[in-house]
Amino acid sequence: MEKTEKQYFIYTDTGGTFTDCVISNREGAILAGKTPTTYQNLEECFFDSISAAIEGTSNSLEKVLRDTRAIGYGTTHGTNIIVTGSGAPNLGFITTKGQEDRTIIMRYRGAGLTPVEGMHMINADKPRPLIPRTSIRGVSERVDCFGKILVPLKEAEVTNAVKELVEKEGVEGIAVGLLWSFLNNEHELRIRQIIQKMYPELPVALSFEVNPIIREEARFRTTQIDLYIGRALRNLLSRIDNELKEKGYNYPLLVLQAAGGVSRSEVVKPANTLHSGPVGGLAGVEFWKKIYGLKNAVGSDVGGTSFDISISSERGAEYLREPKVGRFEISNPMMEIVTIGAGGGTIAYVDEVTKTLRVGPDSAGAEPGPVCYGKGGAQPTVTDADVVLNRISPEYFLGGTIKLDRSLAIKEIEEKIAIPLGIDVYKAAMGIISIMDTTMGNTLRTAVASRGFDPALFTLFAFGGAGPAHCAQYSVDIGFMEVIVPHMAAVFSAFGSGTSDIKHRYESSPFLVIPKLPHDSVALKFKKRELKLNMIPSPELKRFNEIVEEAENRAKLDMKKEGYKEDQCTIVYEMLARYGGQLWELRTRVPVSKLNTADDFGRLLEAFEDEYSRVYTPQAMAPAGGIEIITIAVEISAPVPKPKIPEEPFGGKNPKNAMKGEREVYWAGKGFVITPVYEWDLLKNGNEMTGPAIIESKNTTMVLPDGKFLLVDPYKNLRIKK
Repeated sequence: MEKTEKQYFIYTDTGGTFTDCVISNREGAILAGKTPTTYQNLEECFFDSISAAIEGTSNSLEKVLRDTRAIGYGTTHGTNIIVTGSGAPNLGFITTKGQEDRTIIMRYRGAGLTPVEGMHMINADKPRPLIPRTSIRGVSERVDCFGKILVPLKEAEVTNAVKELVEKEGVEGIAVGLLWSFLNNEHELRIRQIIQKMYPELPVALSFEVNPIIREEARFRTTQIDLYIGRALRNLLSRIDNELKEKGYNYPLLVLQAAGGVSRSEVVKPANTLHSGPVGGLAGVEFWKKIYGLKNAVGSDVGGTSFDISISSERGAEYLREPKVGRFEISNPMMEIVTIGAGGGTIAYVDEVTKTLRVGPDSAGAEPGPVCYGKGGAQPTVTDADVVLNRISPEYFLGGTIKLDRSLAIKEIEEKIAIPLGIDVYKAAMGIISIMDTTMGNTLRTAVASRGFDPALFTLFAFGGAGPAHCAQYSVDIGFMEVIVPHMAAVFSAFGSGTSDIKHRYESSPFLVIPKLPHDSVALKFKKRELKLNMIPSPELKRFNEIVEEAENRAKLDMKKEGYKEDQCTIVYEMLARYGGQLWELRTRVPVSKLNTADDFGRLLEAFEDEYSRVYTPQAMAPAGGIEIITIAVEISAPVPKPKIPEEPFGGKNPKNAMKGEREVYWAGKGFVITPVYEWDLLKNGNEMTGPAIIESKNTTMVLPDGKFLLVDPYKNLRIKK
């Protein structure tokens, strides 16, 4: 990429409640802004968040944009279209005859259900299909699991199906998904040619291009989704891009992807943006891991709507094998983020049957928002409880730009929680917070333990607008090394977007099955020295190498479109593999790309054995079943300019110069206690304090309970020690 002296780097993240913005310059100075998300006009909150970040400076929006080198954007727009159906086009789907009901039947009825709904799955309805059965057509053709054509495509059926879908059903685009097309794409390509000849302007999505992965139900749906959200997402990105250019910005708009990294808006695949917002937080965790020299870290993001957990171990972040969006399973690459409905806007209520207090998972969102916003919200939320207990100042919310009404929050919690439970309003508010913190803590504990990790080896990063107010409690007794609350916690996902490299990930299924290989039945390992390349059937070996080579070529071509030369890029290779007869694959990074020699084959098997042994112990290895390589992945990345975080000189242990006053704050078991309040921006490197204390910034509030010890580090991050 060309060198430039442009000064600013801007990154925005649109969440369910707020849109966040971080602006950094070459010296490492950072400005942060936060504004309510405007669902009906997402470009409005995009630009409003930038304006909020520069508020109080002498710069205008146009001046900053003219002097900006990179702008990144994380959005949940595609996810919202799937969940709500708003703005979605009328689509058709063409598939192999006999598979017309595949996406209607669904593979997993419980996908996307809450834990309570999952307990009563028999009562759960299936979601409304993205494409109704009336707009699905089957055509005669068949390719087998080796990529061999068994039944030629009957083109007359394709012509009739397309004509019916367009003229009878009025579809605005057609998705195509055929059995085993990722091994032989001839029929899908021919169907597109027929469609384009009949209706040249009609959008078409082919499954082998969107998602060449085995397991047809998820592959078909991912292809449908790519077309389903494509028009609306591209229109949004185009509107933002055009307005940026009008205001003086002259570089590409970068879009955060669910698989990590960013891509230019004109190149990014729509399906790859799903659930991309929380990935920014994971990227931020990776950034700070390197600065602190940490091996393992966990990210915990408490926003207005959700609680997101991301785990980054020594080998980096994990990918989901079967991601879910709304109520649908898909199969495009996606970082593993554990999400529950818990945030500042989470609604509290008294269960009508059990007469007990419940919190979540429903949220008040940005409109109408918590009761204390004064916008018509009538359901008490976690933020209302924080305000009632004086943990959050009604006068200093978002730096005082939004005034909260504490009396409204007290009234609603008293009427809807306290009186039905027969307790006072402050105990009711503390009950809301305690349930919220316990729910998040249990989810966090399970997320770490279920993956076989020891919390004592991990550092917890707590961020999100509501994260600092709750992290000291939801992390208690889990056993993390320490808890770090970043200075830009409230806009951390936007900040993380700014630390992301340009990245593309390509996954494809070679479906390479090798049932018999020489192995040691005592050591439970393959005999590498006895391996020969001809142990792999010749057609399968040829297909494996061709798939890898094709992915490499696509990767290099896409990076060329991004503006990078081949020598500026880094490529890594992974596979999803299992022993023969097993049901679940294991993600393994491999040291070779293609299998050209017996040594290549041996190194690939050794990498699999090492990872299998690490995850399941050596005693669980089962080489007698041979190996099945289900999916291979090629990931290419190139660096983008990163924000520089300056280190502050030691400023002493006493934080008295940052103290802005005192106020009565309600603490569990003690009631209201006069509590010191500090201004986060005035804290210095080396400052120490022991709770109870409140630390306020323009965009968030840190709550430090009694007895907790906190240290301010050189980056102005808050570190809660054991």
